[in-house]
Amino acid sequence: MPKLKALEQLTAWKERYPAPCQAACPVHTDVRSYVTLTAQGDFSDAYLAARGPNPLASICGRACSAPCEDVCTRGEMDKPIRIRELKRFLSDRYESRVAPVEPAPATGLSVAIVGAGPAGLAAAHDLALAGHAVTIYEASPESGGMAMLGVPRFRLSAEAIQRDVDAIAALGVVIQRGVRVGTDVTLEALRDRHNALFVAAGAMRPNVPDLPGRELEGVVQALDFLREANLGGRPACGERVAVIGGGYTAMDAARTAVRLGARDVRVFYRRTRSESEVHDAELDETVREGVKIEYLVSPLKVVGDGRGGVAGMEFMRNRLGEPDSSGRPRPVAIPGSEFVAPVDMVVLAIGQAADPEDVDAKLAPVLPKVDRDNLMTEVPGVFAGGDFVTGPSTIIEAVAHGQAAAAAIHRYLGATFAHDADWQPLPASHMTLTEKVPASERGLNGHNVLALDREVEQTLTRREAMAEGLRCLYCGLVPEVTFDLCTACQACALVCPVDCIIPLALDEDGNTRPTESFRDVVVYKITSDQCIKCGRCFGVCPTGAIVVEGFTWEH
Repeated sequence: MPKLKALEQLTAWKERYPAPCQAACPVHTDVRSYVTLTAQGDFSDAYLAARGPNPLASICGRACSAPCEDVCTRGEMDKPIRIRELKRFLSDRYESRVAPVEPAPATGLSVAIVGAGPAGLAAAHDLALAGHAVTIYEASPESGGMAMLGVPRFRLSAEAIQRDVDAIAALGVVIQRGVRVGTDVTLEALRDRHNALFVAAGAMRPNVPDLPGRELEGVVQALDFLREANLGGRPACGERVAVIGGGYTAMDAARTAVRLGARDVRVFYRRTRSESEVHDAELDETVREGVKIEYLVSPLKVVGDGRGGVAGMEFMRNRLGEPDSSGRPRPVAIPGSEFVAPVDMVVLAIGQAADPEDVDAKLAPVLPKVDRDNLMTEVPGVFAGGDFVTGPSTIIEAVAHGQAAAAAIHRYLGATFAHDADWQPLPASHMTLTEKVPASERGLNGHNVLALDREVEQTLTRREAMAEGLRCLYCGLVPEVTFDLCTACQACALVCPVDCIIPLALDEDGNTRPTESFRDVVVYKITSDQCIKCGRCFGVCPTGAIVVEGFTWEH
C-alpha cells in the first residue's frame, strides 16, 4: 500500500481539515492520523498520534464512550470504524515514557489535586509537564476514580489503568492514596500547603430514590456493589437480581451479578432502548451474557419477605410522552399496569452526584460553582472540575475538563507568582516508547469463562488492526480532480453521498460543460461548496486523479 509521509504532515492537516471524529473528541485526538498510520503498519507513530493529547490512552482504549465513532462517516456506508479498539491495540503494543529532560524547568510552585480520577490525573499530567510540583490526594486505596471503582475489571483491566497512572507518576507526580480530604486532611490545610488547589473529587454519592422498602436487606447501591467487586472482593449477591436503571452503571452491575452466580438478572429501565445512552455493543454484550432488559417500566416499591429481606419489586408500565428537560421522551405511567417481579436483591443504579460537604462543609456551597472560562471557584486559587462540577460524565469528557483546569491553574500561577505562564504541554513527539507484545498475541484473553477479573473484549491482532484502519475515508480532506489523470470511470460519483461530483463533457470549442449523458462524459468535477469532505472519492479513485492539497504519496 502507498505510504503516507511522516506523522508531522498528517498532524499539520488536522487544524486545516478537521475530520468529524476529531471534532467530536473532547480532547480533539487526531483520530484520522492514528487510524491511517495503523493501516500502514506504522504503529509507533500511530501510538504517538493517539496518545499525544490524551494521557489516559490505555484507559480510553477500553472504556471510552467513543463519541468519535458516533459521527464516523463510515457508519453511513456500513459500520463506524472501531476507533476505540484501535487505540486499545496501540496502547497494548506500546507504552510511553517521557524523557526526564523534556518537562519545563521547575517553577518552585506546587498544586494539590483532590481525587485521582480521570480529571485529576489529566490535570496532574499537564501541570507536571509545565514544571509544577503536583500532589494528588485520593481517598480510595487505588488510583483511577470511576475508571477503577465503577468500571468492572472485565471491561477495563487494572493493568491498563496502572499503565496510565505509572506514566503520570513518572513525571514526579506524588499520589497519596487512602487520604480523604475533609477527614484526614482539611481543604484549608491544603490551601496553606500549596499554591493552588484543584478539586476533582468526582460524583460518588449515589442518588437515593424515595422508594418504599429501600431500607430492606438486599437493597444495595450499584456503586457500592461495583466498588467491592472491582477492588477484588466478592459482594453478597442474590439469585434473582433486579437492577434499576438504564445506563452503563446498570449494565456493569448486571454483568457483575452474573459473574457472582446470580441465575436470573434483569435490568428495568423506564424508557426504551432508543433512549438509552449505552452503546449498542455494550447492550448486546449484556444480553449475550444472559441479562434480560425490560423497558418502559418504573419502580414503585420494594416488596418485603416479612423477615427484613426482599421478596419482590413492584413496577408500573410506561408509555413515552413529550420530551423532558433532557430532550428525551418523558415516561408516562399507564394506570392499572402494576406488576410484581419476584427477586431477592435490588441494585439501584439511578445516578450519582457530587458531595461537596464531604470535601469541605464550610466551602460546600461554592465549591462546585466555577467560572466557565477558568474553572476557578469564588475562592482565589481553588479550582474545581470533572464530574464534581458537571455531574456524571464520560471518562474522555473528564480528561478534557482536567486539561482545561490545568491550563487555567498554570495561567493563574503565572499571574500570581510572576513566572512564565506560556502554556505549552509536551508534544507527543518528545515521548520515548517501549514496544511490548500485545495481550492478544500472548493468548491471554481468548476465553469463554465469565469472571470478574477477565476482560471480555480481546485486543485486535496486527492484521485486524491494519484491516480496520484501511476502512478510513480520510474525512475532512478537501479533494480536487486532476483532469489529465481522470478516466471518467465513475467510481467517485458512485460513492459520493451528496451528489457533489458532476460529469462533464466537451462542447464544440473544447471547453467542459455539465452533461447528463454518461456516453459524453470525459471527466468529473467536485463542487467544493457541496462537498462534505468525507474522503470516499479519494479512497476509490483507481488512477490517483483525485488529490488533496498538501497530501502526497510515496510508493
